Amino acid sequence: MKARGGTIRRSREASGLGLTEFANRCGISASYLSRIERSQANPSPSVLRRISDELRKERSARKAIAEITDSEDEEADDQPPE
Repeated sequence: MKARGGTIRRSREASGLGLTEFANRCGISASYLSRIERSQANPSPSVLRRISDELRKERSARKAIAEITDSEDEEADDQPPE
């Protein structure tokens, strides 16, 4: 199984996570993640699963945040009662 480093990097960057923070969340070193993202390392299936799980968590969190913050119509609800 070959990792697509560029896809991993773009997804990580889109999530707003830095290399070190994301590597820590995945349980790997930042240098190893960097090599994966540059297609210089071939990670094991378990490492790829941890990376994909973390990316999925970030996407879900971003979607949830967007759902609760994107409602301009509800801005009036944010005002204290009079």
